[in-house]
Order: sequence, then C-alpha cells, then structure tokens
Amino acid sequence: MSSLTHPNQRILVRLRWRWATVAVIWTTVWLLIYWQLRPIWPHANQWLLLSGLMLGYGLWVLWRGLPQNHRPGETTLLDTFGIGNQTTLLRGLMLGLLAGFLFAPWPLRGLGWFIVLLYTAAAVADYLDGYLARVNNHATGLGAMLDMEFDSIGMLVVILLAISFGQLPWWYLLLGLARYFFIFGLWWRKKWGLPVYDIHHSAHRRVFAGFQMGFMTVVLWPIIPRAGAWLAGVMFALPLALGFGRDWLVAAGKLDPTSATYRHNQQPLYRAWAWWLPPLWRVLLVVSMGVIYGRFSTFPPLAWVDLFRSWHLPWPATLAGLVVGLGGLLTITAFLGILPRLSTIILMIPLACEVITNGLTWPSGVAVTLGIWLMMLGPGRWALWPVEEGYVLQRLGGSGNQ
Repeated sequence: MSSLTHPNQRILVRLRWRWATVAVIWTTVWLLIYWQLRPIWPHANQWLLLSGLMLGYGLWVLWRGLPQNHRPGETTLLDTFGIGNQTTLLRGLMLGLLAGFLFAPWPLRGLGWFIVLLYTAAAVADYLDGYLARVNNHATGLGAMLDMEFDSIGMLVVILLAISFGQLPWWYLLLGLARYFFIFGLWWRKKWGLPVYDIHHSAHRRVFAGFQMGFMTVVLWPIIPRAGAWLAGVMFALPLALGFGRDWLVAAGKLDPTSATYRHNQQPLYRAWAWWLPPLWRVLLVVSMGVIYGRFSTFPPLAWVDLFRSWHLPWPATLAGLVVGLGGLLTITAFLGILPRLSTIILMIPLACEVITNGLTWPSGVAVTLGIWLMMLGPGRWALWPVEEGYVLQRLGGSGNQ
C-alpha cells in the first residue's frame, strides 16, 4: 500500500469494504442454495465443498485485483466497481455455484436444468459485462483481469461437467486447459530469456470463442444426444485449437502476421474458407436436409411426435409439424443467405430432433457439420441478406479493455 498515493489509499479501503459486501452476498447465496439442495440431492455436501472452493478463489482474485480498479492510462482508483464489474462478479458467482456439480452424477429433471440456467446466465453476463463497462466509461484493469480469469474458469468448469456427464470425450479437457498451457509456455520462455511477441487482436478469435461458449451452454441440456454433442464438439473445438496454435507461433516468434509472406499465404486460405467454400456448403446443406426429409414416411414424423409427447409438451403432433416446417424454411433461408448464421443456429433444433429419434446418420451428420461451419464462418459470396455479419464481427459497445 505504501506505493499508493494518499487519495488512492482511502479509495482502496472503500474498495475493500465493497469486496466484503460481495463476499457476504456470495456466501449468503451459496448457503441458501445448499439449504435447498440438501434434502433433494445426495451429493449436496460435495457440492458445498467444491462450490465453496471455487467461490473462495473468485473472491481472492477480486481482492488481488482491487489496486487495478482504474481506467487504462490513468492511476487514480475508481471507488466503485461499476455495473460492468458487477456483472462480471455475477458471472463469477454463477460459475462458482456451477463448479459444485463437478465429479457427481448428472442430476435429473429440474436440477439438471438448473445447471443449464446457471451457465446460460453466466454466458449472458459474459456477453454484457464489457459492453456495460465501456458505455459507462468504467473499463478498468480490474475488469479485464476478472474477465480473463472467469473466462478460463468458466470454460474449464463447463468442459469438465460435459465430460463427466458423457456429453464430450475426455480429450476435450485439453481445450479447457489450453489457456493455462499457453500462460505456462509464456512464463517458461520469459524464465529462460526467450523473446515473447505481442498477439494482435482478432475479431474471428472472439467470434469462435463466443460460439464455443454458446455450444457449451447447449451441450449441457439433458435432451441433447451424445452422438450429436460429440460431433458438434469437434466442429466447434477445431477453430479454437487452430487459433491457440497460431497464437503460440506468433508469441514465440515463429510466425509474423504482419509480414508480406504471411499475408501472401494467408489471404488465399481466407478467401477460400470465408468466400468460396460457404456457398458450396449451403448447397450441400440443402441436399442433406432433403435426404432427411425424404425419409419421412408420415408428416409429421411419428418419432418426433412421440418425442414431444415424452417431453410432456402440449399438442405434440402440431409442434412436431411446426418444427419440421421450421427446418424446411430455415434450410431455404440458409441456402439463399438470408440471416444465414441465425438460420443455421435455429436449424439445430430440428436436427437435434432427428438425431435424438433416429441416431446420427450420414445426412444428419453432414447437416450438423455444415450448419456449424456456416454459423461460425458466415455464408460467403452470393448471400442475399447477410445482415448479421456486421453485428457478429463488431465488438459490442466499441473498443475497450474489458
């Protein structure tokens, strides 16, 4: 504290009182959830221990980062966390509660959907916290640190959950540990006096990470079939894994993204994957969906009606018909390039019904794969109305650190 100016010392004291308030709120919620779980779930005591450890770690991260609660380029501390950091702290609370379900059987019925709700709330908070900080001019080093820590923790926790529930293969854990491996690698290079180079901002890296988070939200749904989850997991993991590999080569000085040679080799690959291949995928998506629909012997398919009936949904035949019709409409809009990313996202609903009822066949596997490629990379050339592209590639709320 001696290195802080006198005004900053007073502000830091106030921030520590705010930290205590956060600790009280987190502890209260933690104990209330435990009080609700104890009579209905035999693993409640294990949940109490694991979630308590994770929440304790989150509070330690917050305490350690209090001296960084200032705007970039400034030294004066802000005496409030701001709505952006408060949203990030809400995310930390949700992730801490979620961690309590690790290494236990997949809860059934309502408790299983409670897990989905927790991670969905954390994902929404992750989408909004930086935006709220920037529009309120409250982007700080503390917020950036919390965001990075909770990003890594959240991905690791949800991947461990999905693996323990059988929704993802064991090797998916490598993706959850990728950032920690990356940080260790940077530390190792610095320790041995090796150079470490800056990694430039990439809009596509953020897009891929966002879709990965969305997938991890859905993969925890108790109704998602394992075969479909594994296939989708591979498709979502590949771009992130390749991105980590590229970033490591850049950080280690093996790859210079500003060089003429890199741009000369990279631009044809980018044009192929972002412009010329997606139109072919749109055609093949129509073909694969046509094969799926051509196999229906009744309309709506009886297997889908029985599926909705088993979920105790009202009017199962009507709903099945609507979902079939929705799938056909979305296939057409994706093919034409009308809201293509949104179309392929929603198209996963009828595809999930198909995989649940008939298993993962080649047409459903092709359709899932092509849909994921289109939602992550865009529709390419000859798209009629790809209005989402500007929103997907643009950071919400402008630039900033958080």
